[in-house]
Amino acid sequence: MAIGGMSAIPAKPEPQVAKAVVAVGLGGHDEAALLRRLVAMCSHLSALASQTTDLAPIARVLAESTGAGVAIVDRGLEVLAFAEGHGSVGSLREDVGDARLRTVLAAAARSRRPLAVPGTGRGGQQVVVAPVSVGEDVAGYLLTAGSREMGLTEDMRLLAVEHAAMVCGIVLGRDLVVTAAAGRARLQLVEGLLLSRDNADPEVERWARHLGLDPTREYFVVALAVPAARTGAGPSPVELLLARHAPDAIVAGRADEVVAIVPVNGDGSEPIDQGRALARACAAGNGQSAHATGAGIGNPCSSAGEIARSYAEASRALAVSRRMGQPTAITAFADLGIHRLLLRVPDVGDLRSFALEVLGRLGDEERSTGVDYLATLSAYFRENGSPRRAAQQLHVHPNTVSHRIRRVEEITGLHLGTHRDRLMAEVAAEILNGLAGQR
Repeated sequence: MAIGGMSAIPAKPEPQVAKAVVAVGLGGHDEAALLRRLVAMCSHLSALASQTTDLAPIARVLAESTGAGVAIVDRGLEVLAFAEGHGSVGSLREDVGDARLRTVLAAAARSRRPLAVPGTGRGGQQVVVAPVSVGEDVAGYLLTAGSREMGLTEDMRLLAVEHAAMVCGIVLGRDLVVTAAAGRARLQLVEGLLLSRDNADPEVERWARHLGLDPTREYFVVALAVPAARTGAGPSPVELLLARHAPDAIVAGRADEVVAIVPVNGDGSEPIDQGRALARACAAGNGQSAHATGAGIGNPCSSAGEIARSYAEASRALAVSRRMGQPTAITAFADLGIHRLLLRVPDVGDLRSFALEVLGRLGDEERSTGVDYLATLSAYFRENGSPRRAAQQLHVHPNTVSHRIRRVEEITGLHLGTHRDRLMAEVAAEILNGLAGQR
């Protein structure tokens, strides 16, 4: 028989028939006996569909019943199960990388039917390929390797391989359903921790234990912004990076972010520094647009009930970066300072208007003279009004700083020695520095 231009492979004598398979003579051509043998084998395989969650018994029964070497591989052609018959599984593993066989695999996936390929296997072995379907998707392939001298007819062997592939699909489909259900349950537990409003709720501690959080360790939350569009199932690239760089973290993928509950290392480094290093490892780079495009880091927490607070802080830090025109920044909540309050102003234009009313004339002076008055003023405030320390930051003479500060007062009309004017100038400088990324 020919399928898609490729002839089917007859079966080889079986080495040992499984106990549940009807034993018949292998050298004869009694079609009724062969049919009884085929029916018994298919019945045994069907029974396995309800008895096992492992693919190995399916491969073993098929190998014992047909005498062929059997391998079950996933879509990436990684071997999931195998069994030795008269055919060599070792050669099957080598054949998987053969370009001709890959073409046959693609053809079998399109047709959803088994295909027999003469002469593909090493040592004169022939290969039969059947797609393993789970719903509308092809989850993998079942391959058998053997010679033409088999006790089953060509059609029977193809039918046996197709039936075994169907049973494999049932087992894999059940595993996928169980895995998906477990994943949904786990995600609900993570959501409960992140969104809990009562840090004294005993349920929160129970959820944490189910997720494997260690009550003796501190944790902090990192919120990573990711592209909203997701293609395909399974973990996102950011989740895979987190699994590599923080294997002990509890990770959850959401609509436009990936959230990680990360244990604090015991190496003496600050949790915020650990969070920054982790975020940088997941940040977009090298043309990888699917990686994180920004990150917020919450403060550490010593109990499961505080995880929601750390997540809220991480989200606010991320929101500040976006509002200030720096969506790709890695921002720690602990570094926000007054921006925690500024974030609550509904319109960022109001913030800009206030800052320009207070310090806007410095911009005109900077453009005409080339002197960076705003940077000088910011350094002066950071160093608590010390011209010497500000000068060290700016790499200028302390007298230069003092002169510039006097010019700032002349240009703006502010008196930085008074509390009210100094506070207004500090807030305005923070806003202008924060909005520097916006046009």
